[in-house]
Amino acid sequence: VVIIGGGPGGYVCAIRCAQLGLKVALVEAADLGGTCLNRGCIPTKTLAHTADVIELARGAADIGVEIPDVKVNFAKVMSRKNRVVAKLKGGIGLLMKKRKVEVISGRGRLVAKGKVEVMDKVGNVTFIEGENVVLATGSSPITPAVFKYDGVNVVTSEELLSLKEMPESLLIIGAGVVGCEFASIFNSLGARIQLVDVMPNILPMVDDDVADVVKKEFEKRGISVKVGTKIASVEVFDGEVDAVTEDGEHLRSQKVLLSIGRRPNVMQSIDPALGIEIGKAGEVIVDEHMRTSLASVWAIGDVTNKNPLAHVASSQGLVAAANIAGKFENMDYTAVPSAIFTNPEVASVGISERQAKDNGIQVKVGRFPFLACGKAVSMNETVGFVKVIADLQDKVVGAQIVGPHASDLISEVTLAISNGLSVEQVVKTVHTHPTLSESVYEACEDILGLAVNI
Repeated sequence: VVIIGGGPGGYVCAIRCAQLGLKVALVEAADLGGTCLNRGCIPTKTLAHTADVIELARGAADIGVEIPDVKVNFAKVMSRKNRVVAKLKGGIGLLMKKRKVEVISGRGRLVAKGKVEVMDKVGNVTFIEGENVVLATGSSPITPAVFKYDGVNVVTSEELLSLKEMPESLLIIGAGVVGCEFASIFNSLGARIQLVDVMPNILPMVDDDVADVVKKEFEKRGISVKVGTKIASVEVFDGEVDAVTEDGEHLRSQKVLLSIGRRPNVMQSIDPALGIEIGKAGEVIVDEHMRTSLASVWAIGDVTNKNPLAHVASSQGLVAAANIAGKFENMDYTAVPSAIFTNPEVASVGISERQAKDNGIQVKVGRFPFLACGKAVSMNETVGFVKVIADLQDKVVGAQIVGPHASDLISEVTLAISNGLSVEQVVKTVHTHPTLSESVYEACEDILGLAVNI
């Protein structure tokens, strides 16, 4: 097996292929771990943790701990981020050696069935062959010309994570997951934040009642949030960026972050003459086994544009490896959790209340506020709620959580959906007291009209 791309899809697929007794070569143009580890999930969440510590320190007086002067050393913050990335990247390298996966440095391109061209950093080309080839080349930020992207004044998340100096002000165009996470982080670090999106609300992938909680908290922290606003032009002058809205408002900042989506890295990784089916968004079309339209060629991760999450890429990699080894597994997207590491956190899984309404699906909804959760009150983190969704037979089909440790709490509901559990089965499971997980339990009880603490 030749795998092109060593991100969370590619390296996990490589390990599983090796575990199943296959000979594996992994081609990576940059760093093991891909965007997620080096320029995405891990560095961002490391900074998010720093931001959480800053907010805890600033609010410590509320719980009787006086910290008179909270200072942020940006250089040390970024240095720690780099150390975390380096440690985890080294760990993947050790795993490759342990599983006897041959790691080849260079840019891989499928040029014929079973034949991969590898070009190293100085332009030398070699070829490797395998009975199977897995495309796992990820995606890249979208940078429309109108926004004058230059990587210095107007940047993507990749450049923002490599800053040497803390920007005084930051305009973020796009209030999806990436935009809102960076708004939350850099606000805590001390930058003046303006967050703009053409959509009617931030975080359009979640229900409005969830997004409204985050929006309200952002505004309380001094983040300027402008929704339903389109940027018409961007100009850079004297180290400052001037973005003008369609209404003629000038939004000036030291730097602009573009967070308006990502595009699959497909065309540079395959020869178009091979005839592999490509979708409207430029993605590689795959079936439930992760097969492409060309026999013995597979695709996983962002290049499939199925669900651009690292854990989805990893799951797809495991499915592809199983099928390559003849075990015939399907990829199931029914219960895929997602987490947004803003402050407060947001997490969701399964069907949303909005999706149910838009599709005419009748559901029952249970809610429980963290304000009524003993553990949340003791932590002084009472913003937000748990919302669990069930069908008319009381089977758990979805959930959205906004509040403390939402990213951890969503796993219980994911397990329930994956195993077809009913609301009654969840509430008959004893939950530890006092914990935040009781809020999931109580939201399920609310569906049955039996919530005790609200």
